[in-house]
Amino acid sequence: MRCFHSLFSTNQVVRFLMIPLFCLLSSSGIGFTADGSGSEILYLKNGQNLSGESVGFEEGNILFRLPDGEVRPIVMGLVDRLEFHSGKLDADSSSQEAELLVKNEGVVTPAVPPLITVDPLDAVPPAPDSESDRATPINQIEEYVDEYWEYVEIWTKRMELGGTFLGGNTDRDYLTTKLQLEKSDNDNLFEFEIGGRWGQSNGVRDANRWYGNATLDIAKTTDWIIFVTNKNTYDEFENLDWRGTLSSGLGYRFINEKEKRLILRVGPGGTREIYNSPRLRRTTLDVFVEIELHWPLSDHAKLEHKQTWTPSVDNVQVLRVTTESGLLFKLDNKDRWNLKFGLLQTYNSVPNAGRKKSDYTGSVSLVYTRK
Repeated sequence: MRCFHSLFSTNQVVRFLMIPLFCLLSSSGIGFTADGSGSEILYLKNGQNLSGESVGFEEGNILFRLPDGEVRPIVMGLVDRLEFHSGKLDADSSSQEAELLVKNEGVVTPAVPPLITVDPLDAVPPAPDSESDRATPINQIEEYVDEYWEYVEIWTKRMELGGTFLGGNTDRDYLTTKLQLEKSDNDNLFEFEIGGRWGQSNGVRDANRWYGNATLDIAKTTDWIIFVTNKNTYDEFENLDWRGTLSSGLGYRFINEKEKRLILRVGPGGTREIYNSPRLRRTTLDVFVEIELHWPLSDHAKLEHKQTWTPSVDNVQVLRVTTESGLLFKLDNKDRWNLKFGLLQTYNSVPNAGRKKSDYTGSVSLVYTRK
């Protein structure tokens, strides 16, 4: 124990004595380099070396300036010796003279493993930075954002935006928007979409409909699927505060390719409706039937069509049908930008009092798809 204490004290004395020596050498090294008469070589204990000049000593590290001007902090324990070489640093030149400036002996340091690369610039490990290694709330937030963004990146994202704006003798504002996220593989598919339509004419609102739908298809390497779907709608001019449909059942993928899709879904379901003016609450047991079609018409155009039927089984007079069709024209070679002409039809055989059974909405939208 006494020997260990003596060795520790000796090492500390050596380190502190080398501080002014390195400072002195750094000032003299600058002078040698300035006139181009020589350079210093720092030899590391792992057999590699750096050429340049020492410029100081800081917190147990030698500050060593490389030929490109970068100052590298090098842990004192990795240094074997520091030599000054007069003349050109040519290993084959016999006129080269070397003067030993510092020999780091008597300092017990752990063995340094050999480096894979032979580049001396990469051989020196960077000085540890306690501030950068310390975890902060901002760093944790950035890690969470990066992690969740990588997860979001695997989704196909699609945004639709369209509108009509007129001013003058006729004031007309009309906006349609839709955000769709889709994640699929050979077996499963999850699709989420949210959007709506809003419009007014001469300051009087005449369109205000919003929706949010989610569908999950599960398959096991076959064309048969098990699906779960939930659809929600709000429509001011149907006097509809909320219509929610939940269904699950079986489906079949007649075609399930990247550009072509034909899927049929059939199963039991239920619908809850809340109307106003007059107030009406209605719950029905339904049969859910949905057909989804994606079909290319040419190299620059494709058709998208989805039709949903929910006939009631406990009230045969109630039938609801939603039909959404779109014709998309490609605007770029990557198929990210499309111009869409859409038509939406909603049919309710038993609407609220004073309302019509069918609504039709046409739209022109700019569609952006990120895959």
